[in-house]
Amino acid sequence: MNKKQITLIVFLIVVTGVSLTAYKVISSKSNDSAGASKLTSEAITPTRNAEINGTVVSIEGNLVVINNEVGRKVLTPEEQDKRRTEMQKLSPEERQIARQKELEGVTYEKKELTIPVGIPIVKGTGDATGNSLPAELSDIKKDTYLSIWINSSGLPEYVKIKGVN
Repeated sequence: MNKKQITLIVFLIVVTGVSLTAYKVISSKSNDSAGASKLTSEAITPTRNAEINGTVVSIEGNLVVINNEVGRKVLTPEEQDKRRTEMQKLSPEERQIARQKELEGVTYEKKELTIPVGIPIVKGTGDATGNSLPAELSDIKKDTYLSIWINSSGLPEYVKIKGVN
């Protein structure tokens, strides 16, 4: 073999090795550098309460401005289930009145944040079961109510679209 052939073989071996190593790192990595949840359509909803809850004021690309609710009572999962059952028994008008009562004393602060590409975004199924379906960033519109979980680095890690106010 001549020098060119040996160089070409070594080059191909190096490129193949680097490619395989990069593939293994990417495919086995369950968290991104910001600590976001595993990026799958079957992402598990965080067990803690969302750090940001509110209505979208504006969205441009993946930059979202939200009227974050401050001072709203945080319900335990049991309290949420009880509330859901009670709300299902109400007419739409009665639900609106109950929601307004819950928001008495709540203040709002505008939060501007960037939703990282690839984090899990889900929306309810619409059947009052609490189940979720995969959603897209494009499903988030002005006046949509969102819950956003923030990771330890201060970046969004999970978004749940809850409806339109």
